[in-house]
Amino acid sequence: MSRLIVLFALLGITACQAQQIQPESVQFDKEWLQLGTEQIEVELAISPEQRAQGLMHRLNVQTGMLFIGDEVRPMAFWMLNTPSALDLAYIKADWTIEQVIALKPFDQTSRPSAGPVLGALEMPLGWFQAHGIKAGDSIKRCGKTACDKAQD
Repeated sequence: MSRLIVLFALLGITACQAQQIQPESVQFDKEWLQLGTEQIEVELAISPEQRAQGLMHRLNVQTGMLFIGDEVRPMAFWMLNTPSALDLAYIKADWTIEQVIALKPFDQTSRPSAGPVLGALEMPLGWFQAHGIKAGDSIKRCGKTACDKAQD
């Protein structure tokens, strides 16, 4: 009898954990960015609901997400309910990268910007280093279509 109780308790915990990993119903628009010679399409997190959801509950993140705040101010990110390791680039008001930091899955430690920023770009872990993108580099927003290299 006690084994049955333990079994049902474990099944209940597993069911609760599975429910927590389900993605929310928040929808994200996409936009193209250029960083150095790299062009990427990212999801936009602009509304408070989008910024709160971010990349939570997503496994094997392959693309990025651009978070844009309502004002230039210090920001901090954490990895609550985020099973994928990510890189985070804080973006200053002039659209240059302030710093790039690595974020560990499920880490609830607050990771603040060094100063006031406009937003942040999350990418899969190692993406910035693999593409030679670092602090001080510029980010160009291109809109709904890929960036026109002839204008650069």
